[in-house]
Amino acid sequence: MSKSFKDWLSEGESIYQAALKEFQSLEMQLQELETQLLNKREEVNSIAAVIGKPPVEPSVHRLAVEIVDGHGPGSIPASRNTIAKALTGRGLG
Repeated sequence: MSKSFKDWLSEGESIYQAALKEFQSLEMQLQELETQLLNKREEVNSIAAVIGKPPVEPSVHRLAVEIVDGHGPGSIPASRNTIAKALTGRGLG
């Protein structure tokens, strides 16, 4: 038995919600780690100042990540035909 379009959409929504929840959890963990890293760098630099060592600087440049809503300004909503092709695995081009 094949799935109905409504079943596909429901499954897609579930997958999206789970992925979004995981993203938000990881984002929170990342923020906590960045705070710990900043605190530790301040501690190391305080010690370095006392013993005459150079201060440490961040070695990695962080990139900002943002989820972009597909229905934001300037976006073109997909047609039902395009969605149906994507869900059935047929080519879009």
